Amino acid sequence: MNHINVLLKLLIALCWFFSNQVFANTTLYELTDHEGRTHFIFGTFHSDDIRITSFNANLLTSIKNSSLFLMETDELSDPKHIQSNINFIDQLSEDELDSLKKLSDYHVMFFDRIASMKPWLLAFILDSPRPATPFNQDNLLKRYAEDSGIPTRGLMPTSDHFSALDFLTDEEQILLLKNSLMRPMEVKEENYEKLIRVYMDGDLDHIMNMNESMTSEIMTDILWNKIKQKILVDRNHIFNQQIYEAMKKDNVFVAIGASHLAGFSGVLNFFKDMGFEVKNINY
Repeated sequence: MNHINVLLKLLIALCWFFSNQVFANTTLYELTDHEGRTHFIFGTFHSDDIRITSFNANLLTSIKNSSLFLMETDELSDPKHIQSNINFIDQLSEDELDSLKKLSDYHVMFFDRIASMKPWLLAFILDSPRPATPFNQDNLLKRYAEDSGIPTRGLMPTSDHFSALDFLTDEEQILLLKNSLMRPMEVKEENYEKLIRVYMDGDLDHIMNMNESMTSEIMTDILWNKIKQKILVDRNHIFNQQIYEAMKKDNVFVAIGASHLAGFSGVLNFFKDMGFEVKNINY
C-alpha cells in the first residue's frame, strides 16, 4: 500500500500545480446552517480523468476549512461484499464471453475473480470505458483530507453500498451484464465524453438526466425504475439524514456523486427545504 500512498500524494501535488483551470460553474456548494456554521458539498465524477482531478485551490481550501470529510462509502476492504454465487459464465453466448475476457484484460481484472462477482455490479464496472483505479476523484479528495489531518468516513457501510441491487433476480442481473458486454466500446467512450463535458459545465440537473439516460439504455424501463429507486432515491434519503446528523457536530465537507445533489430527493433540495442557505461556488 505504501507505493499507492506515494503515488496518490504525487498526483495530488500535480493536481494542485495544474489547478489554474477555471470553470464558469462548478459542482461545489456552500451551505450555511441555522447556527451560521459553514459546510461544503461537492458533486463528484467517479473517474481519475486529469480534466476533473486538477483541483482548484478553492476546492482544497474548502476541505481544509472543514472538520470532517464525508464520502459515499469507505474503501472496499472485504471482497465478500462484491462476490456472488450466481453462475453467469455458462449463460453467456460465445460473443458475450469473448467480450467479457477482453474487458477483463482492459480493466486489469483477473478473470477468475470476475467470474465470482455480482453480475449487476460487474455490468456497471464494465460499462465504463475507463478502468477503475485508486486515483479517482473521490479517493484523491479523501487522501487530501487525511493528509490535512481531517477525519474521514463513509456515509453508508460498504456492505450496504455494494448490496444495493442484490434484490434483483439472477435473470435481471445477468441481463444487465449481457447488455453491458455487448455495448460497443465506441458508444461507451462517446457517452463518457458527453457526460464529462456536462459535468465540467456544472449543471446538476443536466448531469443527472444524462447519467440516467445513458445508464437506462442497457435495461428495460421497468427495470430502470426499480434500480433508480434503490441507487438514487433511497440512497439520497440515507445521505441526507447522515449528512444532517454530522452537521450537528462538525463543519463537514461532503464528496458524493453529482447526480445525488440534483432532483427532488437530492441533497441540495433537502437542505433548502430545511432552511439552509445554499449557494454555488464558482472558481
